[in-house]
Amino acid sequence: MSLKKTLYINGDSHTAGTYLNDWYNHEKCFGALLSKKYNLNYINQAIAGGSNDRIIRTSKEYLKECDPKETIILIGWSTFERTEWFYKGEWYQICGQPQYEIKEKYLDRLWKNYTNSFYKGLNEDQAEEGTFYLSRAIESQYRIKEFGGWLTERKFKYLFFHAHSSFFSKKNPFQIEWPNNIWFKNQPYNPAISFCSYALSKGYIPDKWWHFDYNAHNEYAEFLNLDFLKLLE
Repeated sequence: MSLKKTLYINGDSHTAGTYLNDWYNHEKCFGALLSKKYNLNYINQAIAGGSNDRIIRTSKEYLKECDPKETIILIGWSTFERTEWFYKGEWYQICGQPQYEIKEKYLDRLWKNYTNSFYKGLNEDQAEEGTFYLSRAIESQYRIKEFGGWLTERKFKYLFFHAHSSFFSKKNPFQIEWPNNIWFKNQPYNPAISFCSYALSKGYIPDKWWHFDYNAHNEYAEFLNLDFLKLLE
């Protein structure tokens, strides 16, 4: 039996280490770098195009069999407009970017209608005023908070952060109260400390799909480090 703790990670393409044409670079992302630094076993279930709904579902499926004393958790939350649909015995990730088109024609038409309606009649600056956009942001907060409660009840140590952006781009009256110390730097509404925003602030250039290279992952691992260390106490 291994005496090492296990680092469990879940998220979307950013947490999967996606860059250029390499969609899954689990061994070079910030999570892998932290696991190597502290000699941890390492499980990364992040996938490109993954939704928060998928993160919660697959994390619960995996973690229900894990020992909280031997498992620490790092979750990089995706953008909240994404979702997942169960169709003919299979889960499909639904997100707006064209590289994630669905080959099944019926679902392909539905997901395009879904994403088109998300910003219908709104420009980028008005997006957060749209009722569909806003309802998804509000719903995501409560779903993630509930998942945090599920982890806390089982006595897991965990840390949440945003991979791309926060729930809102600026202070919003629909922000909710969170338990202390479950979010990176205890700041669930600070978009500047998401992986993508931090990488940009350090001068890293994303590929055309907003993915960053190994060097950006290395720097974000160092940025996460102090909060991550608390999970090992």
